[in-house]
Amino acid sequence: MNPTKITTYYLNGKGGASETVDNANDQQVVWHHLKYTDKTARNWIKKRSDLSDQARMTLLNSETRPRAQVNDNELLLCLRGINFNDNEHPEDMISIRLWMNKQTVITSSNHGSQSVRNIRSEFDQNHGPKNTEQLLVTLIENLAKLTDDFVDKMDQKIDSAEDQIDESKLTEFNPQMNQLRRQIANIRRYLLPQKEALEKLYRYKSPLFSESFYEQVFVYADKFMQLIENLDLMRERALMLQEHFMANISHQQNSRLYLLAIISVIFLPLTFLSGLFGMNVAGMPGLEDHKAFWYIIIFSLSLTVLLLVWFKKSRWF
Repeated sequence: MNPTKITTYYLNGKGGASETVDNANDQQVVWHHLKYTDKTARNWIKKRSDLSDQARMTLLNSETRPRAQVNDNELLLCLRGINFNDNEHPEDMISIRLWMNKQTVITSSNHGSQSVRNIRSEFDQNHGPKNTEQLLVTLIENLAKLTDDFVDKMDQKIDSAEDQIDESKLTEFNPQMNQLRRQIANIRRYLLPQKEALEKLYRYKSPLFSESFYEQVFVYADKFMQLIENLDLMRERALMLQEHFMANISHQQNSRLYLLAIISVIFLPLTFLSGLFGMNVAGMPGLEDHKAFWYIIIFSLSLTVLLLVWFKKSRWF
């Protein structure tokens, strides 16, 4: 999408679309997609006589939470999708605002959306939606599928971290888990109201939509509920992995300190003996005996063996 203009597609009803209106078809469906921060797009929205003040505010608002407003004549829907743009964080989900009636669909966002790009690609292949109802379903389907794919990738990362937890380094493992937990929290923050928005759309049976449309909306509302449950489970798994990893680190540190303590206890009496017999004062026993050194060595080794046997019987190791 060119960020400085409004992109308009006229659906031909056969799965394709063009940017040229078919004057012979007065029932032709039109889809306008725009970047709401663009001045030209904002002025275009403000001049639309078929939009209510609420619709204008929603399409142009910089911050929106997923929600739905529907009546017999129009639908106002705010959704969120994974951010696949370069140099962006996927968990900073892109807001897509949508207004539609029987023949017109207006969507707005501030960043390029992969779901919108997918729909355009379907139009290029003449496999795209044929009316407003199918356009909305296709958009919701793409948002759900792309979110599901990204959640699966996060789940695989947790599986991989779980398999390699005993070989991981603290400087690598903790940042990875913290990033995953942050992504899970940010995505879940929007998926819950998104599921509620679709449920609200499902409950209000507007004449704008057919019964088959509502059946598909119910399926995708349930899909988002499954994603939320998966994210909850992944959040718990990530937390448990971090706790398990830190417990392993603590156990390793305690084991090393324990070993150092045993070595210190063994060398404590030996250090005392070496200090005692190392004093250069008169009257020290064994100064005239050339075997005294070996007596001390034998005594020290015997003391070490006795300490090791005592430690073993006392289950110190």
